[in-house]
Amino acid sequence: MKKIFASLIAVMLMASACFASAISIGNMSVINFDGGLKLHAYGTGDNMNDYCYVVETPEGLVMIESTAYRENVSAFAEYIRSLNKPLAGALFSYHPNGYKSYGDVKIYATESALKSWAEGGSVWGLTQSFIQAMGDKVAEDLPSSAEIISEGDTVKLAGVDFVILHESDGEGYGIYIPVINAVYRHMMGAKTHNILPAIPYIEAEISELKGYQEKGYALILTSHHAPEAKEAVAEKIAYLEKVLELAKTSKNREEFISAVKASFPDYSGEAYLEMSAGALFAE
Repeated sequence: MKKIFASLIAVMLMASACFASAISIGNMSVINFDGGLKLHAYGTGDNMNDYCYVVETPEGLVMIESTAYRENVSAFAEYIRSLNKPLAGALFSYHPNGYKSYGDVKIYATESALKSWAEGGSVWGLTQSFIQAMGDKVAEDLPSSAEIISEGDTVKLAGVDFVILHESDGEGYGIYIPVINAVYRHMMGAKTHNILPAIPYIEAEISELKGYQEKGYALILTSHHAPEAKEAVAEKIAYLEKVLELAKTSKNREEFISAVKASFPDYSGEAYLEMSAGALFAE
């Protein structure tokens, strides 16, 4: 919780309070904004450090992402029901697992995101690998249909606009929430390694984050890190620029991993670094 509070100092200028709320598994932080708006940020505490969100307005609730494990999905669904407001929609991009637990809610997704959930898609493939490793602990149900949205669309749910953004991998999508000047993307984390599968992808990520700076987003929401203030973007750009340099100059994956660890010794997410190295230096 201390990390969450520290990273949200800038955001507190526009929000009236940030506090913890009870949930049966993991931790829930709630940020109160003017006009009766709240952002509920659920940290699952699992081995993937998943985060998912609920935007609460006077009119209702909007989900942003689900999570991987059944027990966390159940806890999150129970928490949402405890808010006693209608669930106006679910914006699922990279993490739609367990969607049935949330009831008859309209799911919004881009065609590319929906394709990634279908058999043979990237999210489907990851889910299958999780099932092989962890069995029925994994929430295996993935949506087969959704209300199709596109990059640049504005979706109004529970009285709030959600603007659909491009993501560098071309599969999922990001979200801008103008009323709280917040942006959601799959991965960031100022002091966390990310999955970086190719040099063009790293270059695209740098360009995208520099765009965040130009737009002045105040709050960054991701699926694998607690909410962060805009200062985290500059730190992430510096990380990506260094990793890009090391990816171009390292002779093999072992040299790359060693060099990245030496440059960023206090970063978490070592498994993601290993995945990046495997992709960048695949034979």
